[in-house]
Amino acid sequence: MRAVLRTGGPVLAGFVLSLGPLTRLGGPTPADVAVSALAWAPALARRRAPFAAFLAAAAVVLGWWALNGFALRGLLPAGVVVWWLLAAVADRCGPRRVALALGICALPPLVVAVGAAAGRPGVEALVPFVTVTVTAAVVGRDRRTRRAYLEALEDRAARAERERDQLARIAVAEERARIARDLHDVLAHDVSVMTALADGAGFAPGTEQARRAVAQIAATGRQALGEMHRLVGVLRADDEDPDPAGGLAPAPGLAGLGGLVEQVRAAGLPATLTVTGAPVPLAAGAQLAVYRLVQEALTNTLRHAEGAGRVEVHLAWGGDALTVEVGDDGRSTAGAPVPGHGLVGMRERLGAFGGAVAAGPRPGGGWLVTATLPLAAARAHAGRAPVGAA
Repeated sequence: MRAVLRTGGPVLAGFVLSLGPLTRLGGPTPADVAVSALAWAPALARRRAPFAAFLAAAAVVLGWWALNGFALRGLLPAGVVVWWLLAAVADRCGPRRVALALGICALPPLVVAVGAAAGRPGVEALVPFVTVTVTAAVVGRDRRTRRAYLEALEDRAARAERERDQLARIAVAEERARIARDLHDVLAHDVSVMTALADGAGFAPGTEQARRAVAQIAATGRQALGEMHRLVGVLRADDEDPDPAGGLAPAPGLAGLGGLVEQVRAAGLPATLTVTGAPVPLAAGAQLAVYRLVQEALTNTLRHAEGAGRVEVHLAWGGDALTVEVGDDGRSTAGAPVPGHGLVGMRERLGAFGGAVAAGPRPGGGWLVTATLPLAAARAHAGRAPVGAA
């Protein structure tokens, strides 16, 4: 119903109003009413077929004008519908149809001009007629321009929304990959330590060594739970409403390397941590990358290095790079880097800071993981000095 009123309401109003001026000319005759109705009727199709509606209305108006001998009264007030439809053609049709419609509207002024040359009246209406015609065409093109501008804005907004959604999906995928690496690092290391401790306690049940191993298993389990709690807390945390109580523990860094080595030592594998050179402040993300690399390398030693008698962690601070080496003297059960997320995670973490990771057997026997971290990128947003010399 609303669509019918929106389309037919203006047409009916225009038809009724166009009959009003005829009352000053002796009142509209039945012929005037019929012709006016025929002229306004095509306007009902102005949205779907504006050019066809214009042609139909113009044919009725100009035909009636011609039948009246091109007299001024022959141009009924209903003829304003031709200008209205001219504006619709300029709004919704191409340049060729607009030019053709303007040519049709130019016929009455030409006839009037020819009649004026022959001494016939009506030349005084020439200028207003041309002015209204040009105005109708300009109004229609302006509406077309504004509609195209609004459509361009809507299209740009839609593209921006799609790009925003795509970036959000990419960010979610990256965050899932990061969390997957963190979960792998935490669970693989802590579970490997707990397994080694449990194996040791099983060989000497009831002894003091077994009790210490069980206590260490409990401590490692609590640490793993704490790490998982931190990761889940990150997932649940609202960036706009951080935990006021500071319940989220800071990400581990170089200060935690000693604890990693101590865990491996408690699991029964002699482990040492040595630091050479002058430490410099590192960003928290860079510290976390080094921590996870050492954690993964120690985990692989516990899980895959048969007969390992020791494992050594060495941090060498240079002028422009930090070199990290984790090596053992065991025999790899795989004979090659262990497939999975471990080595890939190492390279992704260090690669974010322009670093590189290499892993393979070393000449003297055993396995060696070497990583190089450029200090220029790692120091970009440093918030605290590294701890790792102990």
